[in-house]
Parts: sequence; C-alpha cells; structure tokens
Amino acid sequence: MVVGMVAALVIAACTTITANHDFNPAVNFDQYKTFSWVSPRPLVDPSPSANPSLERLIEQTARELLSAKGYRFVEDAADADFVVGFGIGATDKVRAAAYPEAYRGQWHWHAGHEVSAHQHSEGRLVVDIFDVRSHQPAWHGSASRTIDVSGGKDPQPAVREALTLILANFPPG
Repeated sequence: MVVGMVAALVIAACTTITANHDFNPAVNFDQYKTFSWVSPRPLVDPSPSANPSLERLIEQTARELLSAKGYRFVEDAADADFVVGFGIGATDKVRAAAYPEAYRGQWHWHAGHEVSAHQHSEGRLVVDIFDVRSHQPAWHGSASRTIDVSGGKDPQPAVREALTLILANFPPG
C-alpha cells in the first residue's frame, strides 16, 4: 500500500485505539511553557504520497490539544521549550490459528487440523517531543489500531481521538 493512502485509512477508519507512552524521567516537564514543530514540516520522513491535508489536520489537532493543556505555540523552534514531531504508517499482519480435531467439538466437516488466518493492517500515529535546550528526546507517545477500509472518509474525529489518547499522559504525572 502507498503510505499516503494508508495513513488516511489509518486515521479515518479503524477499530479500537491502543495508546502507549514513554518519557525521559530526567526531564523537568514543569519548566515547559512553549512549543513549536520539530521542523517546518513536522511529519518526520513523509512519503512522497503523504496526504498534505492529513498532515495539516494532525498539526492543527495536536496544536489545539497542547494549547488546551496550557502550552503556548511559538513559530520559531529556537524560542520554544519543546518541539513536536509526528510519524504515521501501517504494517500488514497475519493472525493464524490452528485447532486440532479434539478441540473443535463435534461440529466439524473434515479430519485433521483446522487452520484459520486473518490478514489485516495495523495503522500507527506517533508523537515525539524533544527538549530544545538538550536536543534530547523527552517524551514519546503512539496510538495504533487495526485499519478498517470500509470506514468513513472524514478523518477528523479519528485523528482527534488518537491524539487525545496519545497526549493524555503528557506531561507525565
């Protein structure tokens, strides 16, 4: 799949979101008041097919959520206490299960083992926060879920849900 198309599907049409967080315990998050983007285009290593509308939506939503936490956005990264970068992508996965005849019960059609396989794609949105003074990673959050290609076309609610879950533990308590 092309990353741009996958990224839109990752955010727009998925099942339950799983979020994870990690942080550098040496960082004093209480000193953070201002933020900026890690670069003019904060989507780290975008594919040439990355959807610019989705990038803007992620930036806008993250900016709103961080501002709601009391952080002030500044245009120049050198003037910020921390900078934010994003990553998006998808991975194809296969889940296989084999059941011996003895465990299938009395309702089966053939002898031997029954094997079932389910192929799916898992989409991921990543947020990385770096300390401007030390140039070191301060915090990392990610959200992932199975992509459902039959979902809707408006990614906004899913982007907001994913970023809300990702940023729920920022700053760490």
